[in-house]
Amino acid sequence: MTEKEWDRTTVDLIFALRSSLTEVSLLDFWGGRVTTAISTAAAGSENAGQAITTACRKLQIETPSPRAAADMRRVAGTIDTDYQGWASHVARNIVYIVALAMCERENRKATKKTAKASKAADNTEEIPF
Repeated sequence: MTEKEWDRTTVDLIFALRSSLTEVSLLDFWGGRVTTAISTAAAGSENAGQAITTACRKLQIETPSPRAAADMRRVAGTIDTDYQGWASHVARNIVYIVALAMCERENRKATKKTAKASKAADNTEEIPF
């Protein structure tokens, strides 16, 4: 796997974890909790399933959301192709990877806002006089 593929896989894992959090838990997620959870999980696990379970425990996620479960399964398949490679990549680059995820989060927000504004504009009907 290339470093970009490991980055993409880990960003996908971050979003899968985030989508399983409650609104209260989201407050600290981007403030360092995700960095610690993934770093700890990668360093102390032997495979993707164990790493995802550890990250969930660190984030106090008892059960992933249905959408997150599918994403976690897909991510685990990629990570398990070379678990030690992924864990080493995370150890070297986790701050950068979280920065990538934060940038993607902002892009997703902007896209949603644009789509919402576009939909509202489409629903506006001009009435001829």
